[in-house]
Amino acid sequence: MPSSPTSQIPSHQNYRARIMVSIALIFITGIPSFTCAFANTAKKSKLWSGSVAFGFSSATGTYPSINLHSHDWVRWQYHRWENRAHVSYDYTAASTAVYANRLVLEDQGRYYFKPKIHYIFGDIRYDRNQFNGYYYHLIETIGEGNIVSLGKTMSIDYQGGIGAQEDQPIGMKYQTNPAARLAVGYQWHLTRHATFKENVTALLSTANNNTYESVTSLQSQLYGPLALQLSYTATYNEFPVISYYKKFNTITAADLKFHF
Repeated sequence: MPSSPTSQIPSHQNYRARIMVSIALIFITGIPSFTCAFANTAKKSKLWSGSVAFGFSSATGTYPSINLHSHDWVRWQYHRWENRAHVSYDYTAASTAVYANRLVLEDQGRYYFKPKIHYIFGDIRYDRNQFNGYYYHLIETIGEGNIVSLGKTMSIDYQGGIGAQEDQPIGMKYQTNPAARLAVGYQWHLTRHATFKENVTALLSTANNNTYESVTSLQSQLYGPLALQLSYTATYNEFPVISYYKKFNTITAADLKFHF
């Protein structure tokens, strides 16, 4: 039976990746705060929104498991500017072995043109998941997108961009290659208290280690700011560098979410 990928992690840290993630976190927390200092006339409730979610999930793929799951996001918007950041984390440990340790950090800044259906964006995403054959992926892209309204209850948000992807395969040095990002988000308000979402993202690299992700979720309001969310995340890694790593992995989660 293959050993856990966490036992293969080198003792040294990749400082370049840590610096880039730190820059992303500074952007998330610093830029909006700086701008808000000049926006005293706007209501605070109009600037910030987000949610904190925590629950349990079931994973399939390289190491099937039952594990803890968290998916949190924060959105800041002012006039035509908007910043969206999210954190997703999954962890499972049994005895002394770790079978799931997946962290995703993403931050996307947008500038909307008038009317607010067309925008340009800058996106940075960091994936740390040794179970897909890589110590980390770091992709930075810029591009444009559009939001199309399909009646009063449905909308589609699609975008495309180009940039660069840096990653480090297990047992190899890190590499940087040109990359592209394609994403489509569908939202349907079933009722006043229930929402269905489908988000599909393709991260394409000239190194052929393309990653495709689909996140399907159904959210229902329980009471006030509390809601229950059921989600299904499927990822497909086209080129795992170690043969026993599965190309296709899934996470099914049930979360209790608090909106603010």
